[in-house]
Amino acid sequence: MRFRSYRLAAIGVASIASSALVASACTSDYQLGKGDPSYGGPNALAGQRPPGATSDNVDEAGAQTGGTAVGSKPKCVTAGGSLVDGGACAVSFSKDVLGAFGTAGCSSPSCHGGATPRNEPRIEPSDGPAMWQEFQAFTITNGKIYVNPCSTDDKQSMMGCNLYATGAPGACGIHMPTTGQLAPDVVTKVETWLKCGAPNN
Repeated sequence: MRFRSYRLAAIGVASIASSALVASACTSDYQLGKGDPSYGGPNALAGQRPPGATSDNVDEAGAQTGGTAVGSKPKCVTAGGSLVDGGACAVSFSKDVLGAFGTAGCSSPSCHGGATPRNEPRIEPSDGPAMWQEFQAFTITNGKIYVNPCSTDDKQSMMGCNLYATGAPGACGIHMPTTGQLAPDVVTKVETWLKCGAPNN
């Protein structure tokens, strides 16, 4: 009887071992996830833009035909306008305008910052090209465009009038920043940049 129990135990062990061998032999590299590319964790690309130029302002040979925009065709161009060349501009959008907005706290999560900001448009001072795209595509509640690169008239862009104190001539919408007033030289820089045709510079 003892021999029979040992024999049954040996058969059981052999059976388990062969099952494990068959299971491992039937498991492919695909099932084990070997060779799968790593795309990062969840939301690893949140707030990121596709790499490379995707401008609609290119000819059939791929050469840039106007402006320095990366991304979709400017809203004012889609509406029938054309980008203006205001000449050399003493004010840089990425350094002066966005830099001032960053210093004023406009890019904080409680204001215009983050991947899904509390208030539109989104402001990320370190990404000038993307911000230019978002600003020129954004319209305020009255339907007027936030930044109009098809005009050198600063009044055609709603960005400037939001910077004037409530009750001041030319003020519109909600005064920004809500925490105070930007320095007069910053407001002048924004006006100058808009009068240059709001270039993506």
